[in-house]
Amino acid sequence: MQARVGICAAAVASALLAVINPMSAHGEAAAAPPPRAAASVRDAQIRSSYETPTRTLSRDIGVSVALPDGHDLWLFGDTSIYTRNKAGAWLDTGFVDGSTALEGRYAPGQVPRGAEMPTSTPTRFVPVPKDVFLPDGSGRKCTKGIANAAFSARWPIGAAVLDTNTSEVVVTYSEVCVTVDQNGNTAVRAEGWGYMLYDWRARHIALGPIDVFKPHANGAPLAPSHTFGWPVFVDGHLTLFSSSCTAQYLTCGGGRVWSVTTSTLSNPNSYHPRQLATDGTLPWQPLSISVGKYGSELRMIETISIGGDYRILAAPTPDASWHVVRSGTLPDCAPHHAGYCHGVEGHPELSTAADMFISYKDPNSGPGGHMVISAIPF
Repeated sequence: MQARVGICAAAVASALLAVINPMSAHGEAAAAPPPRAAASVRDAQIRSSYETPTRTLSRDIGVSVALPDGHDLWLFGDTSIYTRNKAGAWLDTGFVDGSTALEGRYAPGQVPRGAEMPTSTPTRFVPVPKDVFLPDGSGRKCTKGIANAAFSARWPIGAAVLDTNTSEVVVTYSEVCVTVDQNGNTAVRAEGWGYMLYDWRARHIALGPIDVFKPHANGAPLAPSHTFGWPVFVDGHLTLFSSSCTAQYLTCGGGRVWSVTTSTLSNPNSYHPRQLATDGTLPWQPLSISVGKYGSELRMIETISIGGDYRILAAPTPDASWHVVRSGTLPDCAPHHAGYCHGVEGHPELSTAADMFISYKDPNSGPGGHMVISAIPF
């Protein structure tokens, strides 16, 4: 239900790379799929040890953060559980709104796989908000059972290990109200934004969630410039990013991208977004963005159409001119397929010198769609 709208062939190294073989929540090793070359990682499912031949998960968005102990923490959005019955049909048998998570060991060039956390079954990771309102100006809470409210949620949109305390991960989130009309059509309004600190060693929330920009009782939308995600530390300073598409219909005809640097996360007055600039060769076209630090440079994935068309831009610092270094279409995202790919995210810790690993939700992969990952030659 998320409103996060969000290959050309090339010769790469042919060395086979083994797929991650993490321990499950009960301590046994999860079965590893056959090893494959990074170049052949195309539309590969990101699977949990909870999934079996008769049970699978359909999740929205997948942001990841490399932990200092060699594990990767993945945060997802809304998660549906599908179960295959004896007749072979897939049935939607469960739903976790807001967020779920998994954790497993990782290595560059390998397809991620891990165990659910904080429990062995899909469980909400970021707590549900209690102060989100219906977008009709009535002042009523966005709570299921009230008018056309489906649910309210905090959707994770970025995570990073703190440079001052490597036991804690800062998780940023968008605070949303999801509504459903009489025809079953869903709508999403982002009303607030905030963060929490997660202690990955102790496996508990150390601080928050803290709603920095709190929802208003009239259900007014939060400005896109203040929906910050993709935290990165640049020269010891925490920088976050946001974007907006101002001309959207299947593709994004134009938009804006911002960054903000802050040292006082909880103070709303410390956020002063700056518009970022390209080098002038192409305008911004962000249906969605994803930003990460790849070695010494920053890279941004700009999703420009619902058909999986993307551009990768790079810059040495956030305020420098961003330039396009690659463009293409993500595998299995052709517009003639059912649905559309979204939730496009980059993963520096999985990427190599030859390939950039990008995840996204593929509606054609399994019942309800599945979170997949592809290696994009770089």
